[in-house]
Amino acid sequence: MKTAKIFATIVLAMCFAFTSAWAGQDKDSKVVADQNIKETKIIRLDALGGISPAEVNIKPGTTVVWVNNSRSQLELKFEGKQVTLACKSPVHFLIDDDGSFVSDRIPQDSVASLCFVEKGEFNYVLRKAPGGGGISPARDNIKEFKGKIIVQ
Repeated sequence: MKTAKIFATIVLAMCFAFTSAWAGQDKDSKVVADQNIKETKIIRLDALGGISPAEVNIKPGTTVVWVNNSRSQLELKFEGKQVTLACKSPVHFLIDDDGSFVSDRIPQDSVASLCFVEKGEFNYVLRKAPGGGGISPARDNIKEFKGKIIVQ
């Protein structure tokens, strides 16, 4: 019981100190932006033209955004080293049974994104999603394109 009273007193003192410091701030003071904001890299995907750029060098914490510029649903598949850790909320990526991130279908004119945390080289393949539509039957045999994310 005595410990609970001491703890409550400490918490109240901390709350008072915090509110006093906050109330004493100058109304004209400016909010300083977070200096640890990470980068974003954009990669454009086209089922006929490939991946641009095909290789990207980034730092840990960088979010890679793939933009599907084609008229087909596309998928990305990592080969070799798999992405098993990511920060924030990935878009159009799921975690498979092995605990690795795998691409969901990326709709036409949509994006997929993944924030890379682990260092290493992550090779991936871009391909048309099975049953993912297309602009004509003649273009249904779209080849695969290879890309690489290098996290240093």
